[in-house]
Amino acid sequence: MQERQNDETMQKMLQIADLIEQGKEKQEAKVQTVHYYKDFTFEGSGLAEKNLFVAKIESEKENTITYEIYSGKTNSLIATVDTQGKLHFMPEYIESLKQIDTRYVKMLKLENLQFELPQELEKEDRVLVRQEREHIVSKQKAQKNKEELQAEEKQEEQEEIQENEQKAKNKEDKKEQIAQDKKEQIAQDKKVSSHNILIVKENSNLYKDHPNLEPNLFFYRDAQGVVKAEYIDENGQIHTSKYFEESTTGLREQTVSLGDDGSPVTKQVPSQVMKTKGLNSADKDIRDIRICINFDQYGYLQLEEARQGKNGEWLSHDIEVKGRNYNSHEVNEQTSIKTRKADPDKQTKAYEKTADTGLAKDEDGVQYSEMYLIAHAKEFVESLIQEGYQRPEAVQIVNYVIGEEKLTLEQAKEKVNEEIEKEPKHSKQQEKTLQEEKEQEDEERTPWGDAEARRLRKQ
Repeated sequence: MQERQNDETMQKMLQIADLIEQGKEKQEAKVQTVHYYKDFTFEGSGLAEKNLFVAKIESEKENTITYEIYSGKTNSLIATVDTQGKLHFMPEYIESLKQIDTRYVKMLKLENLQFELPQELEKEDRVLVRQEREHIVSKQKAQKNKEELQAEEKQEEQEEIQENEQKAKNKEDKKEQIAQDKKEQIAQDKKVSSHNILIVKENSNLYKDHPNLEPNLFFYRDAQGVVKAEYIDENGQIHTSKYFEESTTGLREQTVSLGDDGSPVTKQVPSQVMKTKGLNSADKDIRDIRICINFDQYGYLQLEEARQGKNGEWLSHDIEVKGRNYNSHEVNEQTSIKTRKADPDKQTKAYEKTADTGLAKDEDGVQYSEMYLIAHAKEFVESLIQEGYQRPEAVQIVNYVIGEEKLTLEQAKEKVNEEIEKEPKHSKQQEKTLQEEKEQEDEERTPWGDAEARRLRKQ
């Protein structure tokens, strides 16, 4: 508080000096000192004031010394001292005193006074000399220039970012328009609706996992309801893709479809299926690849790439096509053949485990983030132990994330930390015994199992 008051006092001293020098520029006047007095008595007048600023002014041109006195309460000039040292109160100031107490003013001597400064400064008084003031002003100007430069650079950087974003948007809009025009042309040639045509994005997950696919690949549903895969060559000619067979309803099997962007993970039988040829020879966790075909409530075509794991179960995820959103980074990462992270067995097992918990009964169904956490629960617990948590505490954090509470990771950590603080203190031997009991109990349970048990208790 005191430091703040000192800063405010210093700023007023600087402002007064600057104000005086601006008003007396023609006289080449300079403020030599500015005094601040917490309590000031005008000698011989009977008048005392609080929070006064006294500026000593030297005119090099006229070779004179004068003073100006300002009120810290009203920030106004209340008196001047001429070259002879005579004190002159401003009429406005005297009038303000009369407004307070006329009888008191009559008792004061306010004329023909010789001005005198106190010989010594009190504890809360301050003095600012010209050299120090110039140094402070110089520093403030430098700081202001620096801040202005930083603000200007930030503004330029922001404008550049916005410009680049606009360029990228324009480029993307142009690409989308070209894609839309291409769809319309294909629709006209094939005599089908453009809603039944999906053009694969150049940087889609499908191309990243299968770089041997033909460029400019698209899928469409013909007038008989059969879905086909074709591509446009560099001469603009359309050809049948050699990697996909026409769709059929004869190969449909239950498939775990990874939800994304808020859509739940589901297990369903696709409307149609396309067999593929030569799409996988590197990932030994994948036995076969097919294309699952579904139609939304409006009849629009939807495509997913389905992989069969070693256990015979199928797992599918959206193919990224123009005009629709990309998959999340997590989905693309965990289904990537390119990085060898794809493991349909692990994902389908995680879904079965999640479907057996109360998570499947939620309004939003089984979310991929919940399924992912269950699939990697053990690694997650181990990472929390590495952070310093005991195993039961780490398991509890996972439970709070995937259980009824559905907390974020940070919220779950905070809740467990609070529980740790509330636990009664034990001796080292007691702590060791309790820890062994908790770890023994923990070996007989899984994080998702404990979460489900708490759900059942609440029902």
